[in-house]
Amino acid sequence: MRVRGAVLLAVWALCVHGTAMASGLQVSPIGLQLAPDAQADALWLTNTGSDIIHAQVRVFRWTQVDGKDVLEPSRDIIVSPPMITVAPGERQLVRVIRGADAPADTEASYRVLVDELPVDQDSKPGLRFVLRYSIPVFLSPTDGRAVVANLRAQWVDSPEGPAVRVINTGNGHAQLADLAIAGPNNRHTTVLPGLVGYTLPGSTMTWRLPEGTRRAGATLRVRINGDASESTLAMDADGR
Repeated sequence: MRVRGAVLLAVWALCVHGTAMASGLQVSPIGLQLAPDAQADALWLTNTGSDIIHAQVRVFRWTQVDGKDVLEPSRDIIVSPPMITVAPGERQLVRVIRGADAPADTEASYRVLVDELPVDQDSKPGLRFVLRYSIPVFLSPTDGRAVVANLRAQWVDSPEGPAVRVINTGNGHAQLADLAIAGPNNRHTTVLPGLVGYTLPGSTMTWRLPEGTRRAGATLRVRINGDASESTLAMDADGR
């Protein structure tokens, strides 16, 4: 199962009868980090709508292969309960429980998928949206070292256009946001605003840049793991 990473992966329209009904499902927090000695953590599913919500919760091991996110069913983490019903205005606790030993020296990555299940459309005809949330979950290693991302970047000229490749040789993930290019005249241009994506430890990811992006003599800046300030990425000289 291959899925491009994002907190909210997909919204599906199930049927069309001329009216729209929005889902009230909300999930928090938007990410979990389990320490080596932590056995469980919590997700909260909240129903802010006016109808009962039914949802399914599943766990997938998350890796990155050939620049793509890959999700595979896993029992390393167990969720309880896996099937839930939430009444309007109520919330439901879902326990995220460690089912395997913590990794030895590198952070392990998972995603918990929360899928809203379709309801009987005959009683309330209309356009019904159901949501899928994908929550990243990281298990910290047991060797006692700090979990850090060690990033470097390369400019890429691809048939589809200019791109940037980010390599993570650290033992922890990097969430990248607000990718910007700073030229030699200190002109600062944000080329990929908002969430860009993740680079997991030992993985490489590539993102396309807008056509005409000026890269000569430029440096690459990005916010990492929610930091308010930007970091400058080291650039490989021969990354084309």
